[in-house]
Amino acid sequence: DYPTIAVESFQDSSDTNLVFFVGNAADDYGIVSVDFKYRITDENGKQGPQQSTRLAGPSGRATQYKHTIDFTEYNLTPGQNVSYYFETFDNDGVNGSKSAKTGVMSFAKPSIEEFEEKEDENEEDIKKTLEESIEDIKKLQEEFKKLREKLLQEKDMSWQDKKELENLMEKQKELQEKLQEAQEKLKENMKNQEEFNKQDEEILKKQEKLQEMFEEVLDPETQELMEKINELMEELNKDDAMEMMEQMEMDDQAVEKEMDRLLDLFKQLEMEKEIKDTIEKLEELSKEQEELAKETEENKKPNEELKKEQEKINEEFEKVKEKMEELQEKNKELSPPKDMGDKEENEEKMEDIEEDLEDSQEQLEKKDSEGASESQKDAAKKMKKMAGGLQESMESGEQEQMEEDMAALRQLLENLVDLSFDEEQLTEDVKVTKTTSAIYKDLVQTQFKLKDDFSLIQDSLHALSKRVDQIQAVVTEKTIAISADIDSSLVFLEDRKMTNYRELASIQYQRRIMTNVNDLALMLNEAMSQMQQQMSGMMSGSQMCKKPGNKPGGKPGKVPSDKITEGQEGLNKQMKDMKDAMEKGGKKGKKGKDGKGMAKEFAEAAAKQAALRKALQDLNREKQEQGKGSKELQKIIEEMNKVETDLVNKKFNNEVFKRQQDILTRLLESDKAERQREYDNKRKGETAKERKKEMPASIQAYLKEKEAEIELYKTISPELRPFYKGLVDKYYNSLKNGNTN
Repeated sequence: DYPTIAVESFQDSSDTNLVFFVGNAADDYGIVSVDFKYRITDENGKQGPQQSTRLAGPSGRATQYKHTIDFTEYNLTPGQNVSYYFETFDNDGVNGSKSAKTGVMSFAKPSIEEFEEKEDENEEDIKKTLEESIEDIKKLQEEFKKLREKLLQEKDMSWQDKKELENLMEKQKELQEKLQEAQEKLKENMKNQEEFNKQDEEILKKQEKLQEMFEEVLDPETQELMEKINELMEELNKDDAMEMMEQMEMDDQAVEKEMDRLLDLFKQLEMEKEIKDTIEKLEELSKEQEELAKETEENKKPNEELKKEQEKINEEFEKVKEKMEELQEKNKELSPPKDMGDKEENEEKMEDIEEDLEDSQEQLEKKDSEGASESQKDAAKKMKKMAGGLQESMESGEQEQMEEDMAALRQLLENLVDLSFDEEQLTEDVKVTKTTSAIYKDLVQTQFKLKDDFSLIQDSLHALSKRVDQIQAVVTEKTIAISADIDSSLVFLEDRKMTNYRELASIQYQRRIMTNVNDLALMLNEAMSQMQQQMSGMMSGSQMCKKPGNKPGGKPGKVPSDKITEGQEGLNKQMKDMKDAMEKGGKKGKKGKDGKGMAKEFAEAAAKQAALRKALQDLNREKQEQGKGSKELQKIIEEMNKVETDLVNKKFNNEVFKRQQDILTRLLESDKAERQREYDNKRKGETAKERKKEMPASIQAYLKEKEAEIELYKTISPELRPFYKGLVDKYYNSLKNGNTN
């Protein structure tokens, strides 16, 4: 008889390149070896030599083996294929050693064309899902609203009402699942790009930001609320249902705005990536054309071969031309569109290049090597120049847009600080004004005016958030909460028959407005500090770019700790000047109206403190990744955060100055300690650690359980005759193969 061999495979769900195998081999004469064999075949069908790895040596009549394949270690190029199997040999000394193999398995790496097709398909699916989901969630909000209005007219919640709510929750669940699928497709694209098409650092950061936004849209708290409603569906009473539906409606309102924003940011990133891919393709074709021009000039290749290569370049450029036309159309959908240079000028450049390419082809047909070489050189230069022009337009447009967005964000921050002062003043006035007073209606009108002011801020912020990925999703939640609180405050203010309770409720809502406005200002500070850091990599000599540490080529690096210390020292001095200016104004400087006059200074100081905190966080995170995280730096970050909060809340006293001085002292001590560590570790080096590809614990547990079962059946009497012993062996081997018949 031939030996037997079986194998099971387990795919790593988080890494398609990683596969785990467990199997067994058995034979009456004994097993000599178990081998893993594979062969690589290239895109054109050419096979490489067979490779073999010994997994097990002589091991009696049966053995169990395991193997892990990480296909990234094979360094496959796009289009290559790996075919593989496991083979065992028996120890039959009489008839000669015999072998048995598992079925042949394979792994194929997609070609560049297949990858690009899949990437485009995923991107279209993501956009379609987001567009459909925005419409779905609008309908859901309407249905929640109708059901709430219906319940207001009823005394109790009926079975039919519960059924309607159940259907709405099912629709909400389906919406979440659709968004989850879109997120998985974005993950797939990002993973494939790592293997096929290395993206620049800025594109990768934006993709990661989109992933974070998907996570925020798929908020676990919303899912928990859905589960809670489903659990309480049977016993849910009217009041609970109304409260939960109101919460779901507000959550959906935030999700709708975030999805709208996510869709716009995704379209912008898609366009940015495709323009950069086109630039890279032009540069690549330019190099290929330049090399072909040299080969044509030197007559090192047969004319037929040169013609084929020129024809291929012409075809590739035609694809670039079609892509440019497609991008121009896509760009019209963006607001604002990307700067791709003048459309007519680009078309003229492409036609000019196309003429040179056609001339090259014709001259090669006529065997005019000299003329063909000249045309090829011209085409190469023009392609390179066009790529450079596109790159320059992109960078210039991005910088101008970021400057505009920074100015808009700074203005919104100032408007929020003004709004906070005005709301604070209104709260104070409501406290001391009777509802019967003639000026009471003016206070109501003031709240209406503040509502309109905030509505403009909210709309401007949402429009800005579609361009600025640094604005966090929680900003949307805050704006919705502020808007709801303003409406609630107006309900109580407009009722002139206010009881003491109603008056307190109105003031309570106004205080919540102030708190949320201040929190929102802090979040915008954070966004502003991140934008300032990004701009430091794009603008040399800008205000935030005074910090060295930026890498050549315009990409921002981590800000050195000594520069953070210098920045904190400068901020402390700026705040001292602000304090002196306020003290010169006397007591008026401490009142809301006069404090409002320094709103810009407060906003700028808070933004600078936020930028310094963010820079220190990045530095500490980098140290943590290197195993050098500092608790002291974390404490400084926490203190900076407190100062930032104080500035946004207009808290400006000796405690704040003491905290700032303490921050500066700690930074100086940290810098000194860091310099000492660097000196001590000057000669020390780090060795790279190889990633361990351990078999998942679930598979190991499965193997142990199966092995224990088999060992139980293997425990037989030594006096058992060979015939029956063989039957037992066959039985336990069938157990290993998962067959108990």
